Amino acid sequence: MNGWEPWIGRVTKTSAWLDPVQANHMSATLDRDPRFTAGDALPPAWHWLYFHDIVRASDLGVDGHPRLGVTMPPVPLARRMWAGGTLLFEEPLRLGATVERISTIRSITPKKGRTGHLFFVTVEHDFHTEGRRNVLEHQTIVYREMSATADIPAAQPAPSDAAFSARWSLDSTALFRYSALTFNGHRIHYDADYCREVEGYPDIVIHGPLIATLLLDLAVRERRPVDRFTYRAQSPLFRSNTFTVNGRPDGAGTTLWAANDAGNLAMQAEAVAA
Repeated sequence: MNGWEPWIGRVTKTSAWLDPVQANHMSATLDRDPRFTAGDALPPAWHWLYFHDIVRASDLGVDGHPRLGVTMPPVPLARRMWAGGTLLFEEPLRLGATVERISTIRSITPKKGRTGHLFFVTVEHDFHTEGRRNVLEHQTIVYREMSATADIPAAQPAPSDAAFSARWSLDSTALFRYSALTFNGHRIHYDADYCREVEGYPDIVIHGPLIATLLLDLAVRERRPVDRFTYRAQSPLFRSNTFTVNGRPDGAGTTLWAANDAGNLAMQAEAVAA
């Protein structure tokens, strides 16, 4: 048996108080007024600001994440990427509430890709307030072989028929703030030397969850249904890029995507009604 196989089905439980101050820090990071108070609904995907794995510094790996085998299975590949996921929003999370998260490792799947071996780890997160489900999330993390050259997919043109869009330019301060708010120590998001010299990226990488959050933010501001949200990363965005989040109605739902400043696809997503 491989060392990672016993991790399939492993369950962990944690709880968090949804402090309005944390949500207001996120608002300020997005250059918005901090107006959240207890009882307000937490915007979709902002639960990523809470429920952090609290790991001692000595248990961190070179990349700044907890070492494999601490909170995630000890797969034999080191480069970690947030590949995508699905969020089912059932009842709003409310600021000021104490929420329980039940996390289960549902699958660990080794594959052979065009650039080498891969491991896909799917984790289910079930969020409840006083026994009532708020959010059900399936998160997929992909692990790749570490090399001095990042495997950046070939450019794929993004759709050009957006009905609504928003443009973002996130500097190192904004990315530092988001890393701090999500307790994310991954060095690709703040350490330019590490990005270039170890993982082969040209610049600091914008967080995948932040891009997904901005896609949801666009849908909410356009009053589109977001009961179920599915997203998939296509190509990384970097600090030096201005990028857009875009959407168009698609039947009862919304097709969403993020594009870099050259018009190439970075993330694709769909939001639908329940």
